[in-house]
Amino acid sequence: MEKKLIAEINIEDKEITHFASFSLTQAFNEHHYFELRFNHDQMGAPGLITLDDSRDFVGKTLTASFGHSPEGMQNFKGLVSKVELSQNHGYHGVLIVSGYSPTILIDRGPDLGSYLDKDLNEIVKLATKDTPANDLKVVANAARTSSIDYIIQYRESDFDFLNRLSAEYHEWFFYDGKQLNFGKPNIQKEISLFYGRDVQEMQYAMEIAPIKNKRFSYNPRQNEMLQSESTGKVEGTPDLSHAVKASNLTFSKTFNQPALIRVDNNNDIKNLVENEEKANTSELLKVTARGDNAGLSIGSIAEITMSLRKEMTFTTESLGKFLITSIKHHIDENGKYHNNFEGRISTTERILVKNFEKPQPDMQLADVIDNNDPQGQGRIKVKFKWECLTNDVTEWLRVVTPSAGIGDRGNNRGYFAIPEIDDQVMIAFEEGNIARPVVMGSVYHSSSVDSSPLIKNHLKSIITRSGHLVEFDDDPGTQGIKITDIHNNIIHIDTKGNNITITALENMTLNCKNMQINVQENMDVSVGQDQSTSVGNNQSTSVNKDISTVAGSNYLLSATGEIRENSDVRSEFVTKDFVRQAETSNELAGEITLFSQKENMTLQSGKTVEVNSAEKSKLF
Repeated sequence: MEKKLIAEINIEDKEITHFASFSLTQAFNEHHYFELRFNHDQMGAPGLITLDDSRDFVGKTLTASFGHSPEGMQNFKGLVSKVELSQNHGYHGVLIVSGYSPTILIDRGPDLGSYLDKDLNEIVKLATKDTPANDLKVVANAARTSSIDYIIQYRESDFDFLNRLSAEYHEWFFYDGKQLNFGKPNIQKEISLFYGRDVQEMQYAMEIAPIKNKRFSYNPRQNEMLQSESTGKVEGTPDLSHAVKASNLTFSKTFNQPALIRVDNNNDIKNLVENEEKANTSELLKVTARGDNAGLSIGSIAEITMSLRKEMTFTTESLGKFLITSIKHHIDENGKYHNNFEGRISTTERILVKNFEKPQPDMQLADVIDNNDPQGQGRIKVKFKWECLTNDVTEWLRVVTPSAGIGDRGNNRGYFAIPEIDDQVMIAFEEGNIARPVVMGSVYHSSSVDSSPLIKNHLKSIITRSGHLVEFDDDPGTQGIKITDIHNNIIHIDTKGNNITITALENMTLNCKNMQINVQENMDVSVGQDQSTSVGNNQSTSVNKDISTVAGSNYLLSATGEIRENSDVRSEFVTKDFVRQAETSNELAGEITLFSQKENMTLQSGKTVEVNSAEKSKLF
């Protein structure tokens, strides 16, 4: 006896009692699509929807409930997006009211987002928080509960973004007719199907596919290469084990790829590879079938049994339990129902998502928020110059520099300059992967630059935050290099005049082991006040011509040992007094003359005055 179908379809408050057919297509990681058809050539019949009526359906909510018993009704809510009249060969044609699941509400267009240190459930809620819950209920129950250091939504609709996260982290993502599920639901509906009664056609397929893979990722924080390789061993039914074994024998080579997501440690990349292997394995066993049990729904578990003849009796045998990942429902004008569905083994934990797009990011502008890297690695945090619902600052990002590495004497070899807070920087992405942003460099804007004095483009400069300046001047009239600090201490290399000038407002200190100063022509030393010279050992001065020393006041010459003077001629001129004092004084000369020009001459001794001459002595 054919089971009677209970079907209730409403568009807003209008009950639909007559229709030619109703179809609903549901699948994981996709919008669900429905079509409600009316025979337009039966205009005027009671309860029939007309073209005028249908115009008001656009943008309205459609609800559908159908099943074989009141307690087993299946429910669906969608949005009417299109009304069309299809005609041909002069007939009145068919009126088609079609639309999608309310998941299209989060597929409004490309959007942006920046999420720092949040888990998948938080990200899902933030990405969909501006969608009213009465329009679309979103339930996040991701298998991964640990936080992700940083994720970017880049020119993707919210639906495409969540679909990509589902693909990259191998989380379930589907609409069940009432709510959008991200992650495997805690409770799954189970139903029994009997081949020959609930199922009329069935194909149970086993196939092979490459499932062994290796992923790697570089972790700059620890300067280490993270990598993990799948085992190629999966527990499950005998059929699944056989398919896995055959796949590994056929596709013996392990394929290598960089990780698409951010991984921070070996455990992260190990989990990624394991989940990817499970997702690849889910494709090896599939069931596709046609049946008429209206209780079968997307995301439910169906056990399919069949009757097998053994000798003189029939036995019931289970083909297995299957997770329904896609299904198409159809109700005709007579209320007859049938479906076409596809399923994977019920133990499937991770599903391979094929219909998702990876963002292809361009370079992006951002403002520097923090440059005090807690690990001292010269990284910065930035905030993208985006207008979006969630725009968290980034994770610590590495900065590209012309040269960087380890030198003979330790770290910081190369050009070391960390962008300042509030600087505007340009962000690119390693390998074109939106998960790996990197700072390419800084850019000026109207509030940070004034190039008007550089109209000839003759000056190149390096200026620090406080104003220290290194300036390269290519103007032929002023060509040179100048280093100036904020107090105007200056080192100036005058290329035009071949001069070097060093200006210090206070002290100047030169420290070295040995020093040589070579002056080809003249050398002038001018000291405003005192000058002192200290020599640890000997000092010698050699002058090819004259030496002139002038003291404005006293002149003191002192030595703890001997003072020796040697010259051809010596003259001493003293304007006033001349005093000479010594323990012993000896003067030797070929001839000595003592002459007092004006006054007396006195020779005085504490004891005896002796006058000795080899020949004669004259006293007057």
